[in-house]
Amino acid sequence: MRESKPRLSIPPEVAVEVEKYLQQPYHKVVSGNAVEGFLVEVMELPGCMTDGLTEAEALANMPEAMAAWLETALLDGAPIPAPFPERTYSGKVIVRMASSLHEHLAQQAEREGVSLNQWLVTLLAQGAGAAR
Repeated sequence: MRESKPRLSIPPEVAVEVEKYLQQPYHKVVSGNAVEGFLVEVMELPGCMTDGLTEAEALANMPEAMAAWLETALLDGAPIPAPFPERTYSGKVIVRMASSLHEHLAQQAEREGVSLNQWLVTLLAQGAGAAR
């Protein structure tokens, strides 16, 4: 884990505000791997990110990175974005497509011995995995 670097003294009221924001449910996204290291970003706070050799180290570094980001924004008078609302997903999606594509996909599903729905889920999962 990194050593904390001493930060400039900030007004106590700013420190209190920072602590309030740090308790909010901001969304953190981890990317990377064990070879190159890991990066954690806070989705709602543009440019707020940190890294680590392991995922755990990167996550452990995040509060300090967030505090620095929040301090800077508060001292500059910049607005602090609220956390994104929690979302729930039903798992249902309606997709419109050309009838020729529908036919092609249905034939593929039949050859694979699965329903069209299951085949589409498989293709989507493969595509989503490739995009990560």
